[in-house]
Amino acid sequence: MLGMVNMTDIAGLDLNLLTALDVLLAERSVTVAADRLGVTQSAMSHKLRRLRAQLNDPLFVAGRDGFVPMQRAEAMAVPLREALHNLHNAVCGQPSFDPATAKRRFVLAAPDYFEFVLLPTMLSVLRDEAPGIELSVAPRRGDVSERMQRGEVDVVFGPVIAEHAGIRRTKLATEGFLVMARKGHPLFKKKLTLERYLAASHILISPGGQPGGQVDAALAKTGRRRHVAVQVASFSAAPLLAAQSELLLTGPTGLAIAARRYVELEVADVPVKLEKLPSFMGWHARFDADPGHQWLRLLAKRFSRAAELARER
Repeated sequence: MLGMVNMTDIAGLDLNLLTALDVLLAERSVTVAADRLGVTQSAMSHKLRRLRAQLNDPLFVAGRDGFVPMQRAEAMAVPLREALHNLHNAVCGQPSFDPATAKRRFVLAAPDYFEFVLLPTMLSVLRDEAPGIELSVAPRRGDVSERMQRGEVDVVFGPVIAEHAGIRRTKLATEGFLVMARKGHPLFKKKLTLERYLAASHILISPGGQPGGQVDAALAKTGRRRHVAVQVASFSAAPLLAAQSELLLTGPTGLAIAARRYVELEVADVPVKLEKLPSFMGWHARFDADPGHQWLRLLAKRFSRAAELARER
């Protein structure tokens, strides 16, 4: 059980200043923070001066790309955001959410596989069922957990989501792999055996830039290797390269299905035993009960499952 808070320690603080600090920590800019709060830049600068005086700390220093939080401000960022969120819910309650009329923007962090394979279907649903919802897809970076804690990212997608305090995750689907090649590729006139597969040159998708992948690891266990002619970071670019070359591409089944909407490709089973690839969705615990987030998460699960069933047929 939580003890009583000693209010004398914070009685002199203006709640509006704490809201301003939260926005400054998120935006790292007086100009952008002022715009978000609907005040002038001079008013925002005044709030920052009052914060520095009341907390007896400089809080920020100027950096090349904006404000850089000092140690104390950085330490306050997550607990302050959670406290303000809890205060809002305590005073206002959880807001209702009707996707047909809601006006809201969600930020998703995902590899371009998500944009290429699932986003088009989700957008068609948003157009018909939730026209006021906006999605912004940002690339996944190593600091995605911290960005979720700061409220900069709503939901993250990917094959791996690290478990951190306050981060929830759920498995969306699993999928296998297919080999893709241009229409009429000579290797696809007969069954694609391992020998024929290894005789070709290949495209490797490696978003992180590491050499080798799941196929190469499986081949290495048998003392074999393939020739990777080109390594790319983009899922969406790889099938287009395969469609215009003699190279083979081994990728997720969903990628092959999506790519065939745009280019003509031959597909075949992979002549190497590979583990199926899981996909996960993650979010911060503070949004567990948020009805807008609940709707978004259900939407993602709905289409991930539908896509999984389509791949199994």
